[in-house]
Amino acid sequence: MLGDDCLCAVAQVLASRLRRNTDLVARYGGEEFACILADGPSADDALALAEELRESVASLAVPHASSPNAPHVTISLGVITACCTPATSASLLISQADQQLYRAKASGRNRSCLAQDQNC
Repeated sequence: MLGDDCLCAVAQVLASRLRRNTDLVARYGGEEFACILADGPSADDALALAEELRESVASLAVPHASSPNAPHVTISLGVITACCTPATSASLLISQADQQLYRAKASGRNRSCLAQDQNC
């Protein structure tokens, strides 16, 4: 499967697993996606959904011969939960999600890492 076809397949799987019409999946950068869940779930539910997304992409079994982690395409997820107000900074939320994504990658990839807002 070519790169663009692979990205489309991943996007379709991600979108198909989101449960509410207010949930959004969007491509964010080259090979990154963002899933935004308005009026979001609890931290436990967010992590469970992330794991469902991860497993769903792995079940596509798209070959990835050059991957050092698996013979097929996998995803790593950075998950955050936050209680947002009008003063909440979108760039801060993105930065926090990015930190968790890099934590997942540094921990071996093909996993989800969560940061929970302690002010909720």
